Amino acid sequence: MIEILRTPRLIVRRFALDDLDAFHAYRDDPEVARHQGWDAPFARATAEALVHDFATGPALEPGQWTQFALERRTEPGLIGDVGVRLEAVEPTAELGFTIARGHWGAGYGREALRAVAAFLLDDLELERVVAFTHHENIAAIASLHAAGLIPVAVDGDDLVYYRARTATGSHRSEPDE
Repeated sequence: MIEILRTPRLIVRRFALDDLDAFHAYRDDPEVARHQGWDAPFARATAEALVHDFATGPALEPGQWTQFALERRTEPGLIGDVGVRLEAVEPTAELGFTIARGHWGAGYGREALRAVAAFLLDDLELERVVAFTHHENIAAIASLHAAGLIPVAVDGDDLVYYRARTATGSHRSEPDE
C-alpha cells in the first residue's frame, strides 16, 4: 500500500487491486451515483478496469484524474475515494470525492478533502483548488464548506467552490475530533 496522507481517522493512499469489490459496491449504489458523473447500475467490468488503472497508472499527471483510495486508520478497507485533476497549465487542481453510503454522515469527506487540499496547496505549492457539486447535494456542499472551500459561482446545476493558497502558505488544519 502506498500511503499519500494520513489524517486523524483516515489513510489516503493509492488504490490496490483488492479494492475492487468495495469500489464496485459503492459505484453500483444508485444513491451514491445520484449526484455523481456515472449511472447505476455500474458494470463490474468497468469497475475492474478503473481499479486496475487507479492502482497501476501514473499519479498526478497534469490534465488527468488521479483517484486516491480512502480507508479508516482503525479498520482496513476502502470506504471511498478522492479524485484530483491537476490543470495542465495553471497551478490549479480540481477535487472530487465519493464516500460509500455506509460511511455517510461521519465527516470522512470533509476530513479527506481538507487534507488533500492542504497537500495540494502546501506540498505541491498550487495556487488554488476548485470543486464542483450539484446544487441539491447538501452533504457534499457541507463537506466542501468544512474543508475550507467557498462557493464562488454557479455553472448550470453545479455550484463551483474555490480555495486559494495564502501568503503564509500553511493550510494544515487542526485534527478532527
